[in-house]
Amino acid sequence: MIQQSIDFNATQEPKEHFELLDAEGNKQPILIKEIKKQEPATQPSTDEGELESLREQFRLLDAKLSEQRILSEEIINDAMQEKLSHIEKWYHNRFTISLFTAPVVSIVFFFMYLGQGAEYWGFSLYILAVALLEYFLNRRSYRRLDTRKLPSLSMTEATESIARHKQMRSHINRIMIIPLILLIAWTILIASDFTWKPFIAILTVCSIAVSVIWGIGQERANKKRLEEILKMIKNLRG
Repeated sequence: MIQQSIDFNATQEPKEHFELLDAEGNKQPILIKEIKKQEPATQPSTDEGELESLREQFRLLDAKLSEQRILSEEIINDAMQEKLSHIEKWYHNRFTISLFTAPVVSIVFFFMYLGQGAEYWGFSLYILAVALLEYFLNRRSYRRLDTRKLPSLSMTEATESIARHKQMRSHINRIMIIPLILLIAWTILIASDFTWKPFIAILTVCSIAVSVIWGIGQERANKKRLEEILKMIKNLRG
């Protein structure tokens, strides 16, 4: 009997030990499952927070880029207006010379040489005719360029407008060559009283040459400004 109880107890211990291990083994999967169930509950909140942070950073970056783009456009527009103002000023000076300065000089010469023959008072009328011709041609050139609408034009329209203006300026220079040569020659004759006076002739030619060179320099500067304006329009509109 004693042996049997001992054997019974020996056989019971491994069972209890097995049951204990089995109970612990069942707890681990439960805990793992509970952890796995808890992880999806906390992960989305973390992801949403990171996404919201990224959205906020993108909004700030977009706002800064928009401000920088607006500032760049304002700077380009200001530079464009400054260059156009130089061109408008040049045209206004030419219009002033043609409509006011030249007529005043013409009237003065007309009354000065009224009683000395047509070769004298005709010179005053010729000055007036050249001034009116230049005004008419410059006016057409100015309208073709249209400086007020130029900044708002597209790249294609601006290119066409500037190309037409350059072509018109080239025609004007060719048209005005002969009238200006005659004006220079007649000025020399009037200044020397229709006699050969080298000093007066050289002085007159030098004065007119300086004026012509200055005018050519101004036209080249205007062409350069128009090319720069075209680049600015390309940067704004592509």
